Amino acid sequence: MEYMWCFIAALGAGIGTGLAGLSAATVMVPIMIVLCPTFAWKTGAYHATAIALASDILGSAFTTSIYIRHKNIDLKRGWIMLVCIICMCIAGSFAAFKVGKVVLGGFSLFLCLGIGVRFLLKPDTSREDTVSQGTGLDTKGVIISLFFGLTIGFGTRFVGTGGGMMMLVVFTAFLRMDRRTAVGTSTFIMTFTALIAFISHSLIDPTILLKDWPILVLCIVTESAASIISARFANRVNSRTVGLVIGVVLTVIGVVMIGLNYREQIAALIG
Repeated sequence: MEYMWCFIAALGAGIGTGLAGLSAATVMVPIMIVLCPTFAWKTGAYHATAIALASDILGSAFTTSIYIRHKNIDLKRGWIMLVCIICMCIAGSFAAFKVGKVVLGGFSLFLCLGIGVRFLLKPDTSREDTVSQGTGLDTKGVIISLFFGLTIGFGTRFVGTGGGMMMLVVFTAFLRMDRRTAVGTSTFIMTFTALIAFISHSLIDPTILLKDWPILVLCIVTESAASIISARFANRVNSRTVGLVIGVVLTVIGVVMIGLNYREQIAALIG
């Protein structure tokens, strides 16, 4: 049963990565820490996060290749974010190991719900005043990239996500990329940040590789396949459809997982 939940978690993660550049941890961690006994102990959320990061490596790489094929990537406006986020990877991983399951696991549940609601309220992340690909950053763009790159770098490593959703918002709302280019650029960055973060997680706690390797392999294969299919779909449909699909899936997962994880507290309040 546990392997089935991990398969479903990785399947949902791959769909989210391919459609909107979401990190695998957004979907995988809430499901794994609530429904899988393997991840119910003190550092279980840390292990689930590491597995999600490992799944993100190939999932993001395959997704990026499809977006590149459709010429939807712009590193000239995203390279500062790439450098800043990579520099903050290890610091965030170490902090995540220290806080344990209670803080890290609970945060991931509400993060999933929050992102889902955000897409339901505003499913179309595209904008009309986008800049053409290859346009350099002005001074304001450099400052924005530095600020958000450093904060996203630490924050996403702390909660174990690749930062795809946060980068999508920054790229579209502040750096004026169109939605598909923003997704392609963010998944390119996630490929490297997920790799570095997974390595740092594994070095901090080597039992991840020794104890959970069957689940690790299952999740990597499943997310990679799902991300390829969903990325091809995302490059053929409009932004609103993609946003609504992501919003419904994440909101349902978030509500159900929060209900299951805090069922005793909820029952006490109702009673």
